[in-house]
Amino acid sequence: MLQKMIGRIVRVVKLDATVYAEIEQDEAANVEAAIIVGVASLLTALGSALAVWAYGGRFGTGLATFFISLISGVLLNWLLWAYVTMVVGTKLFGGETTFLKMARTLGYANAPRVLGILSVIPCLGPIIGFVAWILCLVAGFFAVRETLDLPTDKSIITMVVSGVVVFILSFAVALIL
Repeated sequence: MLQKMIGRIVRVVKLDATVYAEIEQDEAANVEAAIIVGVASLLTALGSALAVWAYGGRFGTGLATFFISLISGVLLNWLLWAYVTMVVGTKLFGGETTFLKMARTLGYANAPRVLGILSVIPCLGPIIGFVAWILCLVAGFFAVRETLDLPTDKSIITMVVSGVVVFILSFAVALIL
């Protein structure tokens, strides 16, 4: 399983769009996607917390940053994104998929977020984080296009609409916390 996961992650990072059809059909990839998102969220949260501490933040602030980043990484960046993207793509554009198929492919698209651990590096950390975010968006585009079987323009619109919805919901959660 690990070797298959690593091979798929490499293909995701290389932006090989064909990997998503394979992941979409592999029901065993649910666990793999959850592991990828969990590890990526953990490393990103750890990088954020270490950055807070490195720049003079208090332990409690760093710890809060860690847990908020971890929870938002799993719940908002993955599950909510998958659900909203599935609804937008199927209801607005007639794409065909299920929540689990969308969650699997977008889970793998989260793989570049492991670079979030490097956000603690002075000066380079934010740049690395930005590059990881861009890679996730591009991988997410391929995941959406291949999973929903939509043309490029409808895939982009689906991503923009779902991204705005998830951003608004994430912002609301951040205000509450």
